[in-house]
Amino acid sequence: MINKTRLPYSLQYLFACLLLLTGIVNTHAQEVSFSAAATANKIGIEDQVQVQYVIRNADNLQTLGPTNEINNNFHIVGGPYTSQSSQMSFVNGKMNQSKSITLTYVLQPKKKGKLTIPAAYAKTSDGKTYESNSLPLEVVDGSLATRQPQQQQSDPFGDDPFDAIMRQRQRQRQALQQQRQQNAQPEEVNIDKDLFIKVVVDKSKVYVGEQITASYKLYARIPMNVNISKLPSLNGFWTQDFEMPKGQIKPVEEIVDGQRYQVFTLKKSALFPQQTGSLELDPAEAEGVARVMQQNRAADPFGSFFMDDAFFDDFFGGGGYRDIKVKLKSKPIKIQVSPLPEEGQPEGFGGAVGNFKITSSIDKTELTTDDVINLKLEINGSGNIKLIEAPVLQLPNGLITYDPIVQDTITGRSTTISGTKTITYTIAPKMAGDYSIPTINFSYFNPTTGRYDSAKTQPIKLNVKPGKNYSNEVAKASTLTDIHNIYTSPLKNLSFKSQPMILTVGYWSMYAIPLLALIGVMVWKRREDEMSKDLVSLKRRRANKVALKRLSSAQKLLQQNQRTPFYEEVSKAIWLYLSDKLNIPLSSMSRDIVWDALSGKEIPESIQNTLRQIMDDCETALYAPTGGNNQMQQTYDNAVEIISKLEETFK
Repeated sequence: MINKTRLPYSLQYLFACLLLLTGIVNTHAQEVSFSAAATANKIGIEDQVQVQYVIRNADNLQTLGPTNEINNNFHIVGGPYTSQSSQMSFVNGKMNQSKSITLTYVLQPKKKGKLTIPAAYAKTSDGKTYESNSLPLEVVDGSLATRQPQQQQSDPFGDDPFDAIMRQRQRQRQALQQQRQQNAQPEEVNIDKDLFIKVVVDKSKVYVGEQITASYKLYARIPMNVNISKLPSLNGFWTQDFEMPKGQIKPVEEIVDGQRYQVFTLKKSALFPQQTGSLELDPAEAEGVARVMQQNRAADPFGSFFMDDAFFDDFFGGGGYRDIKVKLKSKPIKIQVSPLPEEGQPEGFGGAVGNFKITSSIDKTELTTDDVINLKLEINGSGNIKLIEAPVLQLPNGLITYDPIVQDTITGRSTTISGTKTITYTIAPKMAGDYSIPTINFSYFNPTTGRYDSAKTQPIKLNVKPGKNYSNEVAKASTLTDIHNIYTSPLKNLSFKSQPMILTVGYWSMYAIPLLALIGVMVWKRREDEMSKDLVSLKRRRANKVALKRLSSAQKLLQQNQRTPFYEEVSKAIWLYLSDKLNIPLSSMSRDIVWDALSGKEIPESIQNTLRQIMDDCETALYAPTGGNNQMQQTYDNAVEIISKLEETFK
């Protein structure tokens, strides 16, 4: 007959510890498990659901959490809350230990229907990655929230005295931690060497208009959840973002000062400096939460014998983690920008920097004076493609053109910014005849070779026939002639007078008529040349029209909810309008220069403040996408209003 009398709890506890000391008890490594669970699988649109991601037996966690997809369908109204626990059990005389970390969110659905609570991901310091399951959730109208009685979980250990001691120690540890948190002052934690943000540029000495690639990187040796809160001010730069992988950002390993870091690339941008001198990228800032280890040692019944052991440290309340708020700031970076060389700079250079080629096409070469034709130029390549000025057409007399339509298409965002600038000229003939549209020369500066290169189109032949509304008198009025009728009657019918020829009107008219005609042609030609050369006046006259065209494109993007292209078009419309109105080349545009020019023209401070706000809104939206369609609509309305006010003020 077996005696079932139990030993006192203190003797059982001492006996278990002695077994550990003598090595009789073996600890079995447990497999890692990662699971997600929710309090309900069907809720109302007004309800909230609690989701817990639990990972067991994973050591040295660096990252833990769901992907950003959780924000697509849910509002996070609580969390993330983190807790950890450990359990021990004796099975067949052997001790098993299990540790778990729980990440808890309180979510509220944004819409009805069948939704999916996304999976979470965890990564350890040795590079292993784990993924939990996702959860289906049905969302209906109203609220389904009802109070359900809490079910008491069964205790798998029954009346195990060792488990009872563990629960008691857990309660003591929680009470001790609460007491210390109430009495102790906030502890200063220095994690500068474990977590920092850095802006890395591929080059610090460039020509104006040359691309600089800037990467915003987060270096971490501890678990964290950090996002960029402020990007460097980019006064004097035109920027274009690179495409980043969608979903979870995957880190890479780097060795810095002998330490191994997990490096996350948060953002990557191409910067094009628009002014010369020493430019500075202000610090980038980031905010978030980091998890650090803390030592809250409770009283150890065995002195300090077990305190160096990780298991007993956690069991007796000595080890643990706590989340702290962090604010990170990178170091500023200086960029030295040199001007483009004057030697060898072609006439009519339009500020293109990079590597380009040009092609032309025309929709027809046979037409009448009632028709118009479209001449299309395509500039392809990599560089500051959005800042290239449209070439000025040199057309023969009898052909006129209107303001070109310019469209930029970015096709490459991997290592360099590349794409196509399409420029469409509408040409109308005024006279019938054969014409030749001359070669269009396009020049650009290649920073790789350090010299100017050029490309050109082929000349285009046109045949223009009279249209239905063509008047032959128009052609006659546009030409000058000094040819007179030829008399065929015999000389004998002519009568001669004795008056000297030098005193006759006819004699002087032979000199006066060609001279007056020549003077008239010279005056007309000079006037035409001055008008064609007066690009400043031309740009000023068409600035408002061009800006409104770009805002019209922005309005279409607003209706399609294409956020990034919308803000690019609004920003471009503002900057190009100011460039034309203030007669400042794009290569020299910066905020400081614009404000000085506006102040010099006595533009009211209220208009300047509104203009600043629009520029800030566009830059903020391009760097850190936030807000929605209402914010885009407000930016569009402000841009239309400010251009109208500026136009009235300039007049």
